[in-house]
Amino acid sequence: MDLLGHLSGRSIAIVLGDGGVGKTTVAAALAAMSAASGRRVLAVTVDPSNRLKDSLGLSGTPGVEEEVPLRDFAPAPGGSLRAMVLDAATELDRVVREASPSDEVRRRITENVFYRKAASRMTGTHEYMAFTRLSDALASGRHDLVVLDTPPERHALDFLDAPARLDSLLGNDAFRLFVSASAGLSRAGLEAIRLRRLVLRGIGRFAGEETFLQVLDFVLAFSPLYEHFRVRAARVKDLFASPACATVLVCRPNPARCPEAGGAGPADALRARGIEPVAVVANRVLVWPPPEAGGAGTGGGGAGPADAASVKDALSSEPALGLYDRDMVSALAGRILGLAGRYRERAEEDAARVTALREAVAPAPVHVVPGLREEVRDLASLARFARVMRGAA
Repeated sequence: MDLLGHLSGRSIAIVLGDGGVGKTTVAAALAAMSAASGRRVLAVTVDPSNRLKDSLGLSGTPGVEEEVPLRDFAPAPGGSLRAMVLDAATELDRVVREASPSDEVRRRITENVFYRKAASRMTGTHEYMAFTRLSDALASGRHDLVVLDTPPERHALDFLDAPARLDSLLGNDAFRLFVSASAGLSRAGLEAIRLRRLVLRGIGRFAGEETFLQVLDFVLAFSPLYEHFRVRAARVKDLFASPACATVLVCRPNPARCPEAGGAGPADALRARGIEPVAVVANRVLVWPPPEAGGAGTGGGGAGPADAASVKDALSSEPALGLYDRDMVSALAGRILGLAGRYRERAEEDAARVTALREAVAPAPVHVVPGLREEVRDLASLARFARVMRGAA
């Protein structure tokens, strides 16, 4: 089955991976290929670097779904691709605006000093806003598939955990009791019940009384929206664990990440959460022979290295080298053979790592995408990368 086949019948595709492995490029290519196959696709990046916008040609306006042309992907009828850059502050404003039961509630939240200065930068806010957008996108009926380009692996796993954590918090009896008991209390009322002593002895010792009261005001102001968040958190938590969700891991074969080196791999971290990856993409793998020379394997096979005489003959027939004497051509041939030898050694190392990776993530299939000379910078180069990736075995 090719990579696109793993997304057939799915409504969510979550692309995970460390920084620098090409995760964003793989996510963009999967979204574009799915759209070209006739599906209505939304690509969302929750990566703070927002690199997805470059390859898709987006303006980068936060929270806005932009149409992406598919002419470079030979699209089938009915398919469409929209993409957006998710920004926590913009998304939080949208949710508050749409979910507040009244203008008074909305103003109480948005005018809170903690909301204005810190809420969008709190740990977890980006993840919570991402799954809220995901829930709303799927509920709208405008998209058949949502492809999520997540932050680097550690934060991406936080994203996967966020719906369950929020559902657990907002459904917790003690939390509900606290909100219910505190609702309507003014600062004067809080002081009247001798909260000052508690604050100064406890939380206030670390954050300060004024900061604590600002946060408490924010928590109470936000309380009318808790059910809104809890419903979406529960819905997304169920979606993550359902057959509708496909998780794709992107990596570079790396000895530090292989089981034999003692590292816990990302596939294990997913399985600990009850999620089985549908595929692993080993990206930028060095192969022998190189792809430009017709190689398509993972190393260890194909044509052997050229000998010095054949390389020297090839160089001698190159018009651009006509001014070189035979000694200079011989030296150049030796350097070329040395580079080719080192490349082949590294390709063989990558082949061994791919074998170890397959054993480590089984039964998930591993798709090997060879390292290419061309960087993905626009839609045309993304389309060329997508064709290579779809043919990866």
